[in-house]
Amino acid sequence: MKRKPKSVTAAAFIAVLAVCLVMALSGGVRRLLGDRSVDIYLYHPGEDGVTYLSVVDWFKDTCEKLCTDELPGRVKLKEANAAVNRLLGKWIFEGTEMVRLNNGYLAQVAVVDYEKVSPETRVIAFRNFVEEELGVPYLYIQAPCKLCQEDPQLPMAEMDNFNQQTTMLLDKLREAGVDVLDLRRSLHEDGLDHYDCFYVTDHHWTAPTGLWAARVMAEDLNERYGLGLDSGRLAEERFTRRVWEDVFLGSLGRKASLSAAQPEDFVLPVPLEPVHVTMTRYGAEITGGFEVLYDEEAIMPEDYYAGSSYGALLRGDCGYLKVENLDCPDGPVVAVLRESFAGAPGPYLSLAAGELHLLDARYYDGSIKEKLAEIQPDVVVSLLNVECYVHAYFDEVH
Repeated sequence: MKRKPKSVTAAAFIAVLAVCLVMALSGGVRRLLGDRSVDIYLYHPGEDGVTYLSVVDWFKDTCEKLCTDELPGRVKLKEANAAVNRLLGKWIFEGTEMVRLNNGYLAQVAVVDYEKVSPETRVIAFRNFVEEELGVPYLYIQAPCKLCQEDPQLPMAEMDNFNQQTTMLLDKLREAGVDVLDLRRSLHEDGLDHYDCFYVTDHHWTAPTGLWAARVMAEDLNERYGLGLDSGRLAEERFTRRVWEDVFLGSLGRKASLSAAQPEDFVLPVPLEPVHVTMTRYGAEITGGFEVLYDEEAIMPEDYYAGSSYGALLRGDCGYLKVENLDCPDGPVVAVLRESFAGAPGPYLSLAAGELHLLDARYYDGSIKEKLAEIQPDVVVSLLNVECYVHAYFDEVH
């Protein structure tokens, strides 16, 4: 068999370099024309003067800044690269902390060492504040992550340790007397398939899983504290499912590109009976039915790479969000320390409460503790998924 001429390989390599050079140059032209989104800087020698490594690092950083997503051809080049990697059977996506699991789902992976950062001390201190200063109970609710604790489906087991570290954290919280609800266990106890509860192309759980989680949380809060949440309103048979076909490419799918991931259906359980709520978001009130709690326009983005159907739930991340249930104005007041995973159960939990207050320490500008004192809730819970860096989150809370 004849080998391909080296000149062909060299030509292909030069062609790829040429494409990259054109993209970088076009970014440079945009910068010269005043586009400040292309943020580049001139090379400045450090204390050691001009060195080979510092020049290479500067050049690499400059190319990355010039080759932004807005540049012509970048998305197509990204898709072509993904297609080649897929043909080669690669399961890791370089530079993204993302892998394709054995079952075909996309997932992000990372490792953490909770022994070094001791997140339990932050959680325990916050529990003490809630119980002693606010005089109400506190429940630490553990949302699952994409990787199943019992069956992670990882190509290499050591790529991620968040489930193991979270189990260790929950054990320490229980030892300190903190009330814990582990939805990872609840999911399996109720006979749900872990991976069916998540999107293939996104790290979040689905909206139907959010309805299930809201019902489990409401029932658990009633059992522990006699809270009086109307969990019956969250029964499966009281909802129908709206389906938007092939509209959702999750955050992981956008990283992988359409050459390596396919758009999914977006399924939203909606109540069969009319509901009446008022949602206050960034100071603006919206009153109406269940449609207030999601943004239907966001479910069908014009561009798969620019939009996110999951962001339609609760109309996206927000530092502080309040939902008043006008059908049950005297119901219990629930405050939730949240991150993005609250998007799926949040709309449904609000139907069981009198008021639902959602606070995200990542975006809230004021004092979380002062806001809770102002709200005067009947219970405070945190709802954080396994891959949330708990110590960093509660540093923001404190």
